[in-house]
This record gives sequence, C-alpha cells and structure tokens, in this order.
Amino acid sequence: MLVLSTLHNLLSQALTPELHTAVLLTTAGQLVAVAAEGQRAKDEIRVVVGLAMEIWQETQEQEFSMVDSELGRIVVVPVDDAPPSQTQMTKDGEHSEYEPLMLLALNSTTGGDWEELQAKGKMLAGHLAGSLGKFREYLVVPRPTLPATLTTSPPPRG
Repeated sequence: MLVLSTLHNLLSQALTPELHTAVLLTTAGQLVAVAAEGQRAKDEIRVVVGLAMEIWQETQEQEFSMVDSELGRIVVVPVDDAPPSQTQMTKDGEHSEYEPLMLLALNSTTGGDWEELQAKGKMLAGHLAGSLGKFREYLVVPRPTLPATLTTSPPPRG
C-alpha cells in the first residue's frame, strides 16, 4: 500500500532553497505526490506535471529529461526497479513498450545546477524504485503495440 504522507516526507527531504518542488507522477501524467517549498499554486504544480510529461515523451529513451522553462529548470527521471529495454512482455505473452514504474520531476530555480539536479533525481528515483517495485503489476499498465498484420486501411481490390 502506498502511504502518501510517507511519499510527501521523502520528497520533502530532497528540497533545498534552489530545488523548490519535487513531484511524483504516473507515466500517464497523473499526480501522485508533491512536496514544495513555500506556497505553490496548484496551477503551477499542474504546469510542472504537464511540462514533465511533454519532455519525458520526447526524450524517454534517455536516462533523464530536462528543460529550462519560465518556472525554472525541470529534470524528469524514471522511477524503475529494472533496466529499460525496448519492449516488455505482458502477462498474455504479447510485447509492449517499456514503461517505468513512475516519473520523478524536480523543479529548481534557473540558478540550480543541472548536474546536481540529475544526481539528486537519480538517487531519489532509485530509493523510490526499491519501495515501489513490489507494486509493479499495479502501477505499470503497459501500452500494447499492434501487430504488423493489423491495418486500418481496406484490403486492395483484386
């Protein structure tokens, strides 16, 4: 069982004056837990989640994603207990695209150091992965890929 207060406390421990927001979200973009220094508007948190999802989708083949935005620097790190592979097998024996357990987004001021953000993100994601890994079957809903034999166009007329 996921205890949201424990997740919040863990995310809070990563915060510094420059690293002001840590967000745990699903790969579908659903907010799970957030910790922020001071008062952050819910809309700003939603924008961080939206930007995190956008940059993750564009660069998910890399170890992490990052962007400089009007809200500051955002680094997105996959939370996973297994190394990524191009495809995974579903319970039905079909192939699906790789999905990490969750995503961790760290938002700092524009003065935040990229390398420090990446290192902190990877360390925190690794710690979370150990706890969340036992819930993999409930957290990861693989996106099945269609077999090459299925097409949406009609067959050619003979």
